[in-house]
Amino acid sequence: MKLIFISDTHGCHRELNLPEGDMIIHAGDICNQGNVSHVEDFLQWYSDLDYKYKIFIQGNHDRDLNQNNESIIPTELPNNLIYLHHSSIEIDGLKIWGSPFQEENEESDWSMIPEDADIIITHNPPHGILDTAPSGNLRGVEKLRERIEKIQPKLHLFGHIHFSYGRLETEKTLYLNGSNYEASIDAIQNPYFLIEL
Repeated sequence: MKLIFISDTHGCHRELNLPEGDMIIHAGDICNQGNVSHVEDFLQWYSDLDYKYKIFIQGNHDRDLNQNNESIIPTELPNNLIYLHHSSIEIDGLKIWGSPFQEENEESDWSMIPEDADIIITHNPPHGILDTAPSGNLRGVEKLRERIEKIQPKLHLFGHIHFSYGRLETEKTLYLNGSNYEASIDAIQNPYFLIEL
């Protein structure tokens, strides 16, 4: 299976030149600053992509910043899209679990991630892995890292910290920070990842 991974497109998704594949995953921040028109355009674009499976989660920018940070992802989606929100799906024997952005200082229950997950999608990075901000501070979540290291999935896909786009491979897990967007140029800067499973 060919999996394409993208994240943090911030309304610039149409700039991406994507390859053929079987599955595409987006790890959140489909819009910029709670822009509903970005969400609507993304959902249309994403729905029209020629992939059998199209999965996404919510990022911190995919919320109404003026209304108590409520999600602006509509409850009714095109029926060919898969939206994961603290939930999982099994596709061709792969168990995929996804979670939206959670505040770094929030006491989140990462124990809900199933121990048999093959692919884990979070918007946040795990602490100390592709999570260095331009200031040099590590912005990842410690308890998330602990859970990932216990489960040892094949893939952990995330974004959020654009500055740390890249990959890190351990003996058991491939970590990918797929942040595509660069704010200083208000455009896509980093390419997609293509993974053969």
